[in-house]
Amino acid sequence: MLAGQAVMINWSDVAPGNRSAYYEWHSSEHMVGRVAIPGFQRGRRYIATRAQRDFLVLYEVDDLSVLTGADYLTKANSPSELTQRTTKLVRNTMRGMAKVKASFGIGTGGHALTLRFDPRADGEERLGRYLIEEALPRLATMPEIVGAHLLVADNAASTIVPVKRQGRPTIIPNWIVVVEGISPDAVERACDVLLADNLLVQHGCGSTIERETYSLQLVVAKMHR
Repeated sequence: MLAGQAVMINWSDVAPGNRSAYYEWHSSEHMVGRVAIPGFQRGRRYIATRAQRDFLVLYEVDDLSVLTGADYLTKANSPSELTQRTTKLVRNTMRGMAKVKASFGIGTGGHALTLRFDPRADGEERLGRYLIEEALPRLATMPEIVGAHLLVADNAASTIVPVKRQGRPTIIPNWIVVVEGISPDAVERACDVLLADNLLVQHGCGSTIERETYSLQLVVAKMHR
């Protein structure tokens, strides 16, 4: 299960020639600094296995107020010189501050599949019920799946633009499903069974569904003493 009631989630591109500089900043400064903020519990970074964007980054926080509160915004509005220099290398960003609507499972998977989509105007309740009451609990019982989560981005929180992000176009997702498992094939097979496009559309989803698969690179967790 996720370590909190909200997440900051983003997908982005970093050109291969810029990866060394990106890793130096993101691993040593950005992730460590974010997880040190009160209310942040864990950060993860994944790299694309079969995906449109290079990286998936996920921060788990106590609740949505952490992502709109003074501690986080003070940090985000005071970027270091390294942050200002390195964020210019990050492109094609999609980012949401999202509430955790449902979270099932026993742990953190080495591989993650993400789905991004919009419910139809007449299908939101039906789609939510299918995901929360049927699809995600069943996924979480599969031997090769360790987590299945539904996230819904909060538009007001997601449109707050701290100093370090100003001037960088960012797309805000809507509904997001994250499936975690022991291999890329495992999460994709599970998705084919219960989260295939035709099944989601049948239960109230819009026709545009973006599906991507990633492999875990790094986890930084809060140190509780």
